[in-house]
Amino acid sequence: MRKRYNLIFVPILFVLLVLASTPAASAAEAGPFYVGVLGGYVMPQDIKIEDGISEDINMENSWMVGTKFGYIIPTAKWLAPEIEYNYLAQQDIDIAGVDGDFRAHNVMGNLLLRYPEGTFHPYIGFGIGWSWGKIKASGTVDGDDSIGSVDESDNAFAWQLMAGVNFEITPNMSVDIGYKYFQCKYTFGDDPSTDATSRNHMIIMGINFHF
Repeated sequence: MRKRYNLIFVPILFVLLVLASTPAASAAEAGPFYVGVLGGYVMPQDIKIEDGISEDINMENSWMVGTKFGYIIPTAKWLAPEIEYNYLAQQDIDIAGVDGDFRAHNVMGNLLLRYPEGTFHPYIGFGIGWSWGKIKASGTVDGDDSIGSVDESDNAFAWQLMAGVNFEITPNMSVDIGYKYFQCKYTFGDDPSTDATSRNHMIIMGINFHF
């Protein structure tokens, strides 16, 4: 797992160091549009089960990757709507006797409130959208062979909160460092169905290109 995180963060850190050593360009200010790539470390809370089961599902830490397209409103530079896609990678189930994982694809519409002046832009924001989640597991709990296996997927409304800092490297390039909280409630299975809420804390890094 550690090697996987290194593959994500080491290239990003290398790019940030190279960019930080490059003098800011003297060209005219970039346009209001931007595209970005992002990745991060995900710390999920237990998946909350709401069908009478007394014990929620413990999950191990994981990672995420994504991309986004945004627009800084020229007449209100403190406001930036954006569209984001991200993938929550395999979160292994941390329960003795159970082998399985959860993962999700998410499409979100975000609205950021940002400090518009200078090159250092703190921001907060929120987003709503749709998530496609999948859980797969097999094994036993406390020796109960009736647990069997689960292979279910669902799509549902999702929301997230964000806070962080955007820093301009050049007029056409910036980096983000921030925090994100993401939550979605899925309904797995048909008869009987199980409501399961996935809650995730994320530390995010990203690179944006402005035009």
